[in-house]
Amino acid sequence: MAFEFNESWDEHWERGYTIFKGIVPGSLLTDLRIEADKARALAHEINGSQSHRIQPIDKYDQQINQKPFQDYCELPELHTAVDQLLGPDYTHGHRNIMGILVEPLDHTWNQGWHRDGMVEIPVAAQSDPEVIACQKERTQDRRGYNQINCAIYRDATLWVVPGSHSRMENLEGEIQTCYTDALPTIKDGQSDVEFERECLAHCQSFPGAQQIVLEPGDFMIYRSNAWHCAHIVKYQPRATIHDSCHYHGKTDWQYHWPDVKKRVKAEYK
Repeated sequence: MAFEFNESWDEHWERGYTIFKGIVPGSLLTDLRIEADKARALAHEINGSQSHRIQPIDKYDQQINQKPFQDYCELPELHTAVDQLLGPDYTHGHRNIMGILVEPLDHTWNQGWHRDGMVEIPVAAQSDPEVIACQKERTQDRRGYNQINCAIYRDATLWVVPGSHSRMENLEGEIQTCYTDALPTIKDGQSDVEFERECLAHCQSFPGAQQIVLEPGDFMIYRSNAWHCAHIVKYQPRATIHDSCHYHGKTDWQYHWPDVKKRVKAEYK
């Protein structure tokens, strides 16, 4: 069945994400799986058995055939769908930053709950007036924080809180857990099954959390300033293209935010 776009911008903005179901054709998925399997092995070889990504993909052009990824970047149906949803000033395929998300080999891994942007700075700096002003501007600007996951194999690792992208305020119980003691870590003598259940409970207990299931060929655009986390088990093959949907016009916050981050990281270290 050919892909048909049937989402509206209003629906996308209300939820904070849209999934183009089955937009990548089976023939291209076959080619992508061959190279993604190489990328997975390379990620574990280079970055260790618990590695969960390899990035950027074009850095490994001697080991990985780039053509299937270039074909993915140039897929006409995908260009049309992105244009219809966001507009003509966005690109979705960038092999110079694109990564492949993979499963760990040793045990379950949980990223922890966070919002992109705020997670990039020390917790003590998150009440800084300039940080708040910058993040408010970025939250209201729909041109940023458009992240991409495209599943080459079935992927149910991402959890999100729909609608949280459009508000600055954190509701009761919404607390960043990555880089904190609240993040589950495997204990001596704990089995992977026990740790997996602990990580799953960590995802499920977050207010408003919903699990996202991407079938092979599904392409998801989501606002990464929403509350989200990843829960990855070792026994399910994972190879998900991870990228950003870039806006190519000028936005003031793109140039101001790096300076703010640099300042607060130095002041609140």
